[in-house]
Amino acid sequence: MFNNKDTKQNLRILVTGATGFIGSRIVKRLLADGQYKIRCMTRNPENIYELFNVSGNLIEAVKADASNYSELVEALKGVDVAFYLIHSMEGSSKKWQEFSKRDRIAAENFAKAASETNTKRIIYLSGLIGAEHNDLSEHMRSRKEVGDILRTSKADVTIFRAAVILGQGGGSFQMLQYLVERLPVMVCPKWVLTKSQPISVDDVVTYLIKSIEIQETTDKDFDIGGPEILSYIDMMKRYASILNKSLKIIIIPFLTP
Repeated sequence: MFNNKDTKQNLRILVTGATGFIGSRIVKRLLADGQYKIRCMTRNPENIYELFNVSGNLIEAVKADASNYSELVEALKGVDVAFYLIHSMEGSSKKWQEFSKRDRIAAENFAKAASETNTKRIIYLSGLIGAEHNDLSEHMRSRKEVGDILRTSKADVTIFRAAVILGQGGGSFQMLQYLVERLPVMVCPKWVLTKSQPISVDDVVTYLIKSIEIQETTDKDFDIGGPEILSYIDMMKRYASILNKSLKIIIIPFLTP
């Protein structure tokens, strides 16, 4: 979409959730490219420059909360491409109650603000959903709803859908790491048998950033995953094998997550 050097240098990219698991990696990759104007949206902008070890002439930090429409408008002014990485289930589990409502409000505000500011494109990282949508968890219903809401904006919206994203600092990997390293025997619910297609966080970031330059990704949906289909048990056993650790797993069908 933006292939020549002059255009890339004039392109302003907004990264929401810039200090998060995915967002921080996107910012670092954009900095390494050295050709984009980078704006980081966060509730704590004073931490941005220290986090990425850069000065204000390389990154612009803006304070904004997705629940505040006027703050979003300011954050999106002059933006060409916005990475939408806002998710209310991140952080403390105490804040997860009514997360779908907060996600809905954030997406509605963002779509409206993007239209008002003439943002050209939104790139959204969602969750991988099976062919049948009848039995989705509340979390996955919310992820799908956010994408539908973003599509109501005037901007072109590209959606990448990933299942388990593996990498240091990610919730899925930290949970797996914690359980395998600390528990010699695990009593698990039957959902650990669920098949998934895990993908490396570095591959996810590559997909997201490369889509800026590839015209064919505009206004499209993509399911992304790694080369193998694995259950959670498979992933735990593989990690235990890397640690050279014996792992016993007992599955109880009636145990809830």
